[in-house]
Amino acid sequence: MYVIIVGGGEVGYYLAREFVDSGHEVLVIEPESKQRERIESELGDITLCGQGCRIQCLDEAGVSRADVFVAATDIDEDNLAACQLAKLKYRVPRVVAKLNNPRNRNIFSKLGIEHTADVAALVLENLKARIPAFPFVHLLSLEDEDLEVIQVSVTDDSRLSDRMVAETPLSFLVESACLVRAGSPPQVVDDTTRLTVGDRLICMVSQDKTDELRTVVGGVVGPRD
Repeated sequence: MYVIIVGGGEVGYYLAREFVDSGHEVLVIEPESKQRERIESELGDITLCGQGCRIQCLDEAGVSRADVFVAATDIDEDNLAACQLAKLKYRVPRVVAKLNNPRNRNIFSKLGIEHTADVAALVLENLKARIPAFPFVHLLSLEDEDLEVIQVSVTDDSRLSDRMVAETPLSFLVESACLVRAGSPPQVVDDTTRLTVGDRLICMVSQDKTDELRTVVGGVVGPRD
């Protein structure tokens, strides 16, 4: 697979390393010599000096034969322009943009760039996943399949605690959620699964169920008997 990455900063570097380690052909487009030197010293001769939003540079990079095109600079405008060229002019099958400002998500989507990685949101959710105070954490979007991966934590004040799944509005998660409990192997959730404080559920739900799940986790589960 031929992968082109625009931007040799931290995100571009580590992404390139992952692809190289997996045996793929990689090219990183980066105008700054220091960034290119770092990449080449550690990953080999896989860089091209240039701007990924310019046609001449993209022609030189051979974008027309790329399987994946990732724009990972720190400037959303450049990422958008590069991705539009890759998608519309060169017909690259998979185009992904790093999103530096979450407010620009709708702009990217309206202009045909559906696949974006919101850096701020990813960092935020990653931090929340490690803090027990946040019972609802969005882990991943599978946009092509219209699915979301959510982590639900049963906290000290959760009204899900000491209830079987069948006794809560979480029954729609049966067989689509995995229970992670300290000291025990992961298990698929069923109606008889009893939830306890400290449990985590890794749930795969359709996007239209996300708000419902958030409401349930917020404590709207009905009164205890």
